[in-house]
Amino acid sequence: MTQEKSVRGNMVPAGGATATAEATQAQALLPDTFTLQRMSEIFMAASEQNCIKLNTVNLPTGQQTGFIINNVGLGESLDLLITGSIELDATTENTANIAIDVSPDFPFNILSQINVQFNGQTVLASLSGYELLGVMAKRYKDVFKNTGASAGNIFNQNLARVDRTIAWITADNEYAALTAGNTLTGISQITVTKGKKTGVKFGMYLELPFVLRRDLLFGLIPMQNNSVYATVQMTVPNIIGTTPLTPLSIATIPATLKVTPEINCQPTYNFWSIPVPNDRRLYQYLVSHSYMLLSQGNNVLSQSGIEAMQYTMPNNYYLLGLLLTIRDSNKALVDCYSKLDNPYLSYNGTVRVDRRDMATRTARQIVNGEGIVSPLGQILWDATDVTYLPNGTNTTKWLNMYQANNPQFIADVAATVGVPGSYAVLREQLVPANVTVI
Repeated sequence: MTQEKSVRGNMVPAGGATATAEATQAQALLPDTFTLQRMSEIFMAASEQNCIKLNTVNLPTGQQTGFIINNVGLGESLDLLITGSIELDATTENTANIAIDVSPDFPFNILSQINVQFNGQTVLASLSGYELLGVMAKRYKDVFKNTGASAGNIFNQNLARVDRTIAWITADNEYAALTAGNTLTGISQITVTKGKKTGVKFGMYLELPFVLRRDLLFGLIPMQNNSVYATVQMTVPNIIGTTPLTPLSIATIPATLKVTPEINCQPTYNFWSIPVPNDRRLYQYLVSHSYMLLSQGNNVLSQSGIEAMQYTMPNNYYLLGLLLTIRDSNKALVDCYSKLDNPYLSYNGTVRVDRRDMATRTARQIVNGEGIVSPLGQILWDATDVTYLPNGTNTTKWLNMYQANNPQFIADVAATVGVPGSYAVLREQLVPANVTVI
């Protein structure tokens, strides 16, 4: 008998014929949250959660660096602790101090791209660090803090902060002056004293999920044997540039300024153990469906006006959410709350899903999510937005993109947004019947 092994996509004979990495027909999913929750509870009762601290990875700038996830258990998530320092050398500058802008999304834009691939075939995650922060805000409350509440002020995405345990920035000494401002860390500028060498230290925490929710284990990745493998690739951009796209920026970079970064990642692999004795019926359904976070970047925002933004989506998955990250012609993040309005999904041509104005949408998401949902430049459409079950799996709102006809996400764009701009779209999706476990 020819032995077969588990891969993402389809079952592949040991002889080697490859298969498509994504199902092309809709498969049956569980009818309600409570059935899936009970299935997850039965599995968890027979298993136990554990973690492995992986080797520290050095992240050179302008390059892609990777590591392999250990072949242990059923993968639930990765913890990514990024720490680093940036040495700023202005010892040959004698005329003036050097003021360097800190981008609003620093330090999360230290990771311009994160890719997770299973068995060399299927990409489970492809997104930026800033997009992953937006995913964390959707999944968990209190990721963002709003420090701008006062009488007479309206909601402003610029005022969103992260807790100092999630991201931080500190100065090495008095030669690096930190200026407070509207960024995630609350630091908007670093001023380096002329004729001095100094530096800053920074860090951030990100969770990269492989499952729908911690208590609903849709998407566990089967890492229990040596015939499978999963790789993680991370890309770090150049640290300093002349636009807000880079972590640090300055309109004209002085030739006298030397910038030397050192960045490291400490990954931790979180997994569930295989039940003893091994009863695959307890987890076969959970691993057979894939939870994916896939970003499509560099979409052009060519004009402003009514329904000026029109993103056409691909097919063949169940759509759980869309997270858009939008920049203007100067590469700066757009305040979506004040610059976009009337976002909705056009599904099968005439069906318009969840057409709420921005003020109503934002208030609803803050109430349901118990906190600020999206930081500067981001807008979220959430199919799991239900008042009685925050971030739940109400399948009546999942969109079956196997049957969609020309699905689009559409929004009005204010005339004050500088165009042409650009935007990236992160799709949170499920691909059913994507893995077979033998």
